[in-house]
Amino acid sequence: MKKKVIAAAVLGFVLFISCSAAENMQQQNVPSIRDTLNTYESSFKFRSGVTWGMNQTSVQETEPIKMDRYSSGDWSVMISSEPVEVSRFTADLVYMFQKDSLQMITYEFLAEEGNTLNYQYLTGALCSVYGENKSADIRRIKRLMDCIYPGRYSEATLAQAFEWNTQDGTSIFQYYYSENRFAILYVYPGMENRNGEYIVNGL
Repeated sequence: MKKKVIAAAVLGFVLFISCSAAENMQQQNVPSIRDTLNTYESSFKFRSGVTWGMNQTSVQETEPIKMDRYSSGDWSVMISSEPVEVSRFTADLVYMFQKDSLQMITYEFLAEEGNTLNYQYLTGALCSVYGENKSADIRRIKRLMDCIYPGRYSEATLAQAFEWNTQDGTSIFQYYYSENRFAILYVYPGMENRNGEYIVNGL
């Protein structure tokens, strides 16, 4: 049932993205994600060696698990057919692409009712890898995910949000998005440049 809900959300997400948003980007001379990737090489490595900007074929060749694919317009996703191992837990793994270029990745966990120990354990594990965390802006998380799954997240249900940043600029978020579900979200460094943030070159 959960996989059907995810698939339904995937099939509808691109309908939300309007042509006017693309026109605004052009008017502001904001570089496209693909243009940015052509001049940027990330040092971030995920799982078996997945890196930002990979296409779906490259990700599947690198990721040794079966993945289901869904596409619409410029956006597409790859979802693990079965939960994958993450630390000492399991989660659904979702790769998100724009124009066949990897932009975001999520692990989606189902938490036992009333049990926050798993969440706390993963917070500690993330700190051991990426250093000290900080409180995350839930509006930023919602804005990012609205690009892919518009309306799936509500600010009222986003909670206990933390953020880490890697040396190459990758952002990593951990948060609850419902009472018994939480996620770890990895975001490509250039992703937010197309979401209305200021360009500060030369300032």
